[in-house]
Amino acid sequence: MRLSEEIGGTGGPPVAQYRVIIADGQPLVGAAMAALVTKLGYCVTAIAHDATSVRTAIAAHGCDILVIDVELFDPILVQGAPVVITAPGSSHPGLAAAIGNGIAGLILKTESAELLPLCLGRVAAGSQWFDSNALADVAVQVEALKDAELLTRRERDVARLVAAGHRNRVIAASLGISEGTVKMHLHNVYTKLGLESRTQLAMDERARNPSASPASRSLGAAPGGHRRQACEKLVA
Repeated sequence: MRLSEEIGGTGGPPVAQYRVIIADGQPLVGAAMAALVTKLGYCVTAIAHDATSVRTAIAAHGCDILVIDVELFDPILVQGAPVVITAPGSSHPGLAAAIGNGIAGLILKTESAELLPLCLGRVAAGSQWFDSNALADVAVQVEALKDAELLTRRERDVARLVAAGHRNRVIAASLGISEGTVKMHLHNVYTKLGLESRTQLAMDERARNPSASPASRSLGAAPGGHRRQACEKLVA
């Protein structure tokens, strides 16, 4: 079944009637995205390269779907046409805010181009489509940041040093406290974050600070029962 037929079957117009604006700070990437979207049958009315040209293009041409890089995203834009965010990776710090502001889609530039028609098709039909791996990573980052707010400053210091691989004796000397106090703080950290081991704590730290270590898809399975439904909460 062709994409236009699939969307038309939902009662919507054929894809050729959808005006799409592409926005990316890198002209070559924007041109490549526009070529892909045009090949799918959509009407690409403009390619923008900064926030000002995005607004100008919308005012001049109208817009049914805005495909925009996360670096250019402005929450005001979601008050108009459905917005599909493109991002260089799932650890980008702007993704959680974009999802929270009601975007309709999220697709990673590192993934296969075959996902693009699926994403645009769902959005054109009035639904949502998010890269599942990206959504899982973003959800874990959001939940980890919320959990971190529960920790005292000293507990955060201990957690950071434990996650870095330091033993209690070294941590105690570094912070000027006793090993017994380190163990007490560590017990509190485990309790507040729903963790059970130093390994789990290291994973949790990576979720909070993705730039400090390579992003790992396995973070989506981070321990703590209160995180298991995080993905659903993000788009609920």
